[in-house]
Order: sequence, then structure tokens, then C-alpha cells
Amino acid sequence: MPDLGPYAAGAELLRITDRIRAAENCDDLQRAVHHLLHPEHGALERVREALEAAGEQIEALEVEGEQIHDLDNEATDLAYRFDYASEYVRGAQSALVNSDAKLRRIGTASRDQAEARTRSSELPDHRGAALATSPAAAKAKISSAPDSETAQSTAAVHPARVSVPRR
Repeated sequence: MPDLGPYAAGAELLRITDRIRAAENCDDLQRAVHHLLHPEHGALERVREALEAAGEQIEALEVEGEQIHDLDNEATDLAYRFDYASEYVRGAQSALVNSDAKLRRIGTASRDQAEARTRSSELPDHRGAALATSPAAAKAKISSAPDSETAQSTAAVHPARVSVPRR
């Protein structure tokens, strides 16, 4: 990657983004995301601090020699925007505060599932045997099922009984 001079921080964020995209498992992803979310040294905290400092610095600057009211309003508005952005990043940090632990749990669960799939693929599959019908049961089912020929021959051999009144 080329030397980006004053944009070295952006280049480092790009490296973190590339590590996140290249993660092949939850452990890799968790390590890369940790560089963003560390509460004291993470990139997100540094961005928040920079936005906050920019807002404070704008408020602290004095317009030298000019007391134009419009410039004061613009400076105040710009300082407010930086402060708002800083608070917005703080909210994002709060929303992501437990994501390291959650990524670890997801990684553990996915490893456990992969191990279970591996173990189950090594065992013989007995589901077909459990669902199979025995030859004797299949034969009994066929002979007990009435088809149209059987029903007609039964009717011819055994005439229906009709009750007749007795005299």
C-alpha cells in the first residue's frame, strides 16, 4: 500500500476493513473488529475523540479582528455539527459494546455445530432402516387391502342377507 502521508489513519482503517472482509471464521472477524471497537484504543473511539476535539476547537477559535455576527453563527453551527457527529459515534459504540463477546459466542457455536456435523457424518445412517417396512408387514398390507376384484368376488360368493318378516 502506498504511503498516504497525512492520510495514514485512513489507510489503517482501510487495512482493518480488508481484514474484516478477508475473515474466514469468527475468530478472525472478532480480532479485526476488536481494532475498531476497543473502548480506549479502538479506531471508533479515536474518530469520536477527533470529532469532539474539532467541535471544541471551532468554538475556541476567535475570529481575529472581525466581529461579524454571521461568522459567529456559522462557527457555532459547524461546532454543533462536529459535536453531534461525536455523539452519534458514541451512540454507535454503545450499540456495539458487547459485540466482541457475542462474536466469540457465535464462533464457539459455529465450531460446535461444525464438529457435530463432522461427528454425525462419520456415523452410519440408520434413519432408512428405522423407517423401512418389514417384508412380512408389506405382504400383510397388500393382502389386507381390498381391491375391486376382491370386493366383487366376495359379493358374488356371499349374497347379502335380507331380513324377511316371519309369518
